[in-house]
Amino acid sequence: MTGLGSPTIRGFFEVKGRQLSHLDFGGPGTPLLALHAHYNEASAFAPLAEALAPEWRVIALDQRGHGASDRTGSYERDDYVADVAAFHQRLEVGPVAVLGH
Repeated sequence: MTGLGSPTIRGFFEVKGRQLSHLDFGGPGTPLLALHAHYNEASAFAPLAEALAPEWRVIALDQRGHGASDRTGSYERDDYVADVAAFHQRLEVGPVAVLGH
């Protein structure tokens, strides 16, 4: 939950037969798509989401093989890019700022 009381919502969507998970930290702000590094997951962005609210609505993807997202046999750069493109399209929020580490 963010400091402003917006509930964090976990969502799921499918890409090429794989289920990917994301956390939407909510709020009225401008959408910010957050992408974690290896050995991490979407929940790592909870403190950032709280700090940036209400100006930003942080939406974080559990990248393939991390958090609540399905594991897969391929972890190539093109795979990650395709996942992010599908995620952005699913969100239907238009242009977004992207934060990654």
